[in-house]
Amino acid sequence: MNDDDTEAVDFAARPTGERAPGELTEREIQELVARCPEQQRWAFEGWLRGERLLDGDPIVSLG
Repeated sequence: MNDDDTEAVDFAARPTGERAPGELTEREIQELVARCPEQQRWAFEGWLRGERLLDGDPIVSLG
């Protein structure tokens, strides 16, 4: 039995400039935002960066 997918994994920004798996580059973020309707870009960009929910509300850390 493989339990690899049940363990919590913490991906942090690495000082060497490496990206975490699945992390978007600045260029990828800009390309995706450019394809979004102009009225929603601000919320979508914030969502891609992990700063906002898709409805535009800021993500608040409870920790």
